[in-house]
Formats: sequence, structure tokens, C-alpha cells
Amino acid sequence: MTVATILTTALPKMTDHLNQKISNEYITVANKSGLTLSPQDWSKLQTPIHTTLIKRNKVSTKEISGMAPFLVTIFCWLGSLIASLLNWRDHSKNEKKRTDGRLSLTSVTSQLISGIAIVTAIAVSVYFFTKVCYSVPIHDPKQFLLMIGGISFVFYLLQSAVLDLLGLKGWPLLLIIWIGSMAVITFIPQMLSPFYHNYVYDITPIRFAYDLILNQMYITDALITGPSMLSLLYIGIASIFAMYASTLIKKRKKDSLA
Repeated sequence: MTVATILTTALPKMTDHLNQKISNEYITVANKSGLTLSPQDWSKLQTPIHTTLIKRNKVSTKEISGMAPFLVTIFCWLGSLIASLLNWRDHSKNEKKRTDGRLSLTSVTSQLISGIAIVTAIAVSVYFFTKVCYSVPIHDPKQFLLMIGGISFVFYLLQSAVLDLLGLKGWPLLLIIWIGSMAVITFIPQMLSPFYHNYVYDITPIRFAYDLILNQMYITDALITGPSMLSLLYIGIASIFAMYASTLIKKRKKDSLA
């Protein structure tokens, strides 16, 4: 919001300054050459540059608008994180086909189906708080809801895969992914340390989600397709395979669900 305000004020002043400078040069040349100009010609010389200010991408006046992509990304991750844990816990407690702490194929499929309902609720909640409560501009609500739902579903799949494979022991790993990704979406790539830039920036799913949300919220007609969405799609597919692969593992002691 601050940058947009500065540019809105600065660009017209820059144009006025250029107009004055160029106009003075034109008038000096015309006087030295002894040209006879009509009043209309003199008027054109005084304003050689004509500009029109068009606000293509509407920016909210709310202070939270500048942090909106960051906050929306975090809400998607945390919402999916809590939902995946509760859903995994519920399926583990009610697992009837296995007694070794693993989920059956039926339970994993149930995880996927219930996950669709969960991420739909997350997407609607994020849209409500973003658009209704904080009046942050959403250029294309349908595309925004679809994008948030897709991102949340990938997060949910990744988190569920870790829980299905490792149980509650995988919870710290999810926290490490979250905390380790904070720097990636807080700073521009040029400000990251070599470690983050070379080994974290190009692989963390939170960064891919942040890029999509940033473009969708600030750029009119921004598409949700592209490298970031493709990367998330690969992560989601790999997570589904991992969830079903976890059903092949035998003889694991049951995690405490209390």
C-alpha cells in the first residue's frame, strides 16, 4: 500500500518536471530560430508530454493489505496442519481393519474424501476474512477460492502423508517445514542466505503457495497456472502415493492418541 501511494504521488510530479524541462528547451530553440508560432503551437510546446493515470490493480487502504499474501499463506498452512492432525487422529482411533497403528486403504481413501470438504471450508473462511472482514481486493473470487482450496489441499495431503508414515513422530517435521519456510516468504530472494537460497527456496511448498497468492491478490488477470502450481501439483501427487504406501508398512507400534 505504501509503495502504491508513493508512486501515485511521485509519477505525476516526475511528468510535470519532464514537461517543464523539455518545454523550456523547445521554447529556447523556437526563439533562437525566430519561428512564428500560433497560440495553439505554443500551448503544445508547454505540455509536450501528456499522461493518463490508470489504476489497473486496485490496492486496499487497509494497513493489513501489504501483509495479506503472507498471512493468507500462513492461514492455509496452519488450517491444513490442524485439520490433518485431527482427521488423522480420528481415523486412527476408528480404524477397524488394522491393529498395528497403520491406516487401511479404506481409511486413507476416507482421509482424501474428507480432506476435500476440509479445504473447501478453509478456502471459504480465508475468503471471508480477507474480503469481507478486511476489505482486501479480490479481483476474481472464483479463481481465488479455487486457488486457496488447491493450495490448502496440497498442504493437507503433505501433512497427512507425514502423519500416515511417521505418526505423531512426524509432527516436529511439519513444524520444521513451517518455521524453516518463514524466511523464504518474509524476505526477497536476494536477501536470503546462501543456504536458504540454494537449498530451501526452490523446494519449500509454502514458497510456491506464496507466489501464487501474491500474484492473485495484487495483479489483475493473474493466472493460477505456471511453475509454482505445477510444483505444488507434483508435491500433492507424491503425497497421495506416500499415503497409500503407508498402508503397506507392517508392525509399527501404535502412537498414543490421547
